[in-house]
Amino acid sequence: MRRDVVPHGNPIITETYTSDPTVLVHDGTVYLYTGHDEAEPGAQRFVMRDWLCFSSTDLLSWTPRGPLLCVEDFAWARDGAKASCVVERHGKFWWYLAMNHATVPGGAIGVGVADHPAGPFRDALGVALVTNDVPDDDGRDHTNDPFVLVHDDRAYLYWGKHRCFSAPLDDTMTALAGPASTTTPTAASPACT
Repeated sequence: MRRDVVPHGNPIITETYTSDPTVLVHDGTVYLYTGHDEAEPGAQRFVMRDWLCFSSTDLLSWTPRGPLLCVEDFAWARDGAKASCVVERHGKFWWYLAMNHATVPGGAIGVGVADHPAGPFRDALGVALVTNDVPDDDGRDHTNDPFVLVHDDRAYLYWGKHRCFSAPLDDTMTALAGPASTTTPTAASPACT
């Protein structure tokens, strides 16, 4: 069901619980991608199974586009639809999503791909791009909050895990092109500030 959500100020989405927004602008339309908490009011836990999308051409009226991906779309994942990031590259839309891995303890990052920013998206790999043991597992981390920066025709993946890590992505956008390293936040690394 599609209908416009017309807010009267902030927050702009009021009919469902959303989290961890990320934005992409394409052809004059803003796409707002969010996590989606389905826990009952007052619950002491999160129930995060999918990621939502809303679009707007004026930043005043927002059209729900429904869940575009669910954790169950990733056969290797268990639950915990968390933060994400969408980028356009090579004529495709790449959606990097944090979720819990079914067999590797801790969080993981998957990659969805589509020909349009409103989907349909599909799992681009069939496995996690990054698991909680990359580059190490110190027992107190949980891989989350992916961010992709495309600069000078190169793409870099950043993610949080008690510290900020980064690694170059290869041209397919579905593999790391080098080792992961700890990134110290500076003005030159805006993804980690």
